[in-house]
Amino acid sequence: MRILLAILFVFLPTTVVLASDTFFLKDGQRVVFLGDSNTYAGKYIAYLDAYLCTRFPEKRFELINLGLPSETVSGLSEPDHPYPRPNIHDRLERALALAKPDVVVICYGMNDGIYYPFSEERFKKYQQGIAKLIEKVEKAGAKAMLMSPSPFDATALKGKVLAKGADKFSWLRPYERYDEEVLTKYSEWLLTLRQKKYTVIDAHAALLKHLETMRKEDPAYRVSGDGIHPNANGHLVVALEILKEWQAPSAVKDISINVPQELLRAPDAPPTQPGVSITFVRRNFVGFKSTLPRPMPADPAWTPRVKEIEKFDERVNRYALKVEGLRGFLAIRVSDLKDARRVPIRGDEISKGIDLAALLKINPDSKSPEIWKLIDEKNRILGPAWLTHVGHKRPDTPKGLPFEDAGRKAAVLDAEIRKLCAPAEISIGVGPFGK
Repeated sequence: MRILLAILFVFLPTTVVLASDTFFLKDGQRVVFLGDSNTYAGKYIAYLDAYLCTRFPEKRFELINLGLPSETVSGLSEPDHPYPRPNIHDRLERALALAKPDVVVICYGMNDGIYYPFSEERFKKYQQGIAKLIEKVEKAGAKAMLMSPSPFDATALKGKVLAKGADKFSWLRPYERYDEEVLTKYSEWLLTLRQKKYTVIDAHAALLKHLETMRKEDPAYRVSGDGIHPNANGHLVVALEILKEWQAPSAVKDISINVPQELLRAPDAPPTQPGVSITFVRRNFVGFKSTLPRPMPADPAWTPRVKEIEKFDERVNRYALKVEGLRGFLAIRVSDLKDARRVPIRGDEISKGIDLAALLKINPDSKSPEIWKLIDEKNRILGPAWLTHVGHKRPDTPKGLPFEDAGRKAAVLDAEIRKLCAPAEISIGVGPFGK
């Protein structure tokens, strides 16, 4: 974010709504992600890391990607698979013992139907596998969170999908209605676990809704080249759905000032809102200083239209400012580096609340590309190293760096990330528009 120097002329006291108090994760917690190749790809986990690093720079959360390609929770494998599909239960106890998670996010299903038409027997194996996994996670003292699988998109495999009467199916030649008749049913069953007070993140429904919306403009739009593995756009949708279930604050900063109350506040009284200090208050004028955390960086692989459709900045990068008690035509006056800017605003508009980022065009942040590059690199280093450290039975899987070397390199990157994510101090002024 460009460092903003601003003068805010407004009559107001400050009160902040600490939306972070309702956020699911707590400082210092470790989250393990278990799943198949869509988890192994790791993009949605890196996006979550990017949100956490920028939104809560003073806190520490550790995200561990233990996704493994080809894996199932059911222990099933199609006849044409080149080797028996790995089963999470073969490595689960070691994973929990080594990672010592507070939270485990579980996402299986894509491979568990083995790309065949629906079968009650296979469905029961899936249900039993999920139940057993939850039991072991809870026995280890962690909270289990479930996530429905990404949808299978048959349109990406024209000429390769098979009708129900085929002799056999596989991930290379799936059943044409695999999503409608298998993955949808698996996802709907997972949602019933909410009745048992489990958190279920419905990535399946979120991606289907995204596809429906995007295809109104572009019927050929896809989030997967092979119908199975989501691209960066798809991983963004998944990450946003997880943040929604985690009750993640959408506002990077939420500043609320009541001018009449501020005028009555004693000069030596503590600030009404932590992190915001009023520098002056006059009739229909106010000035304050505050620190603004960096916005969540964007992955350049996302298409601009997807960011718009998913309301990315509105959902995770708002800078909310509400000032009550001002009247008439006003301006938010901002000086930034070499030049000054003044943006008009009406008193009734700012009293209802505005998005400062959109109004002042704070985004994109100048440091965001570098922040994202380092976060992505850190996650690429840690994922394979953790996976090898835990161990698994899948052949031809990259081993990554030795575990301790990966940890040291990641720590250096993390220090750089934390430095870049340090909040910027600004001064803002709001008052009569004038000339």
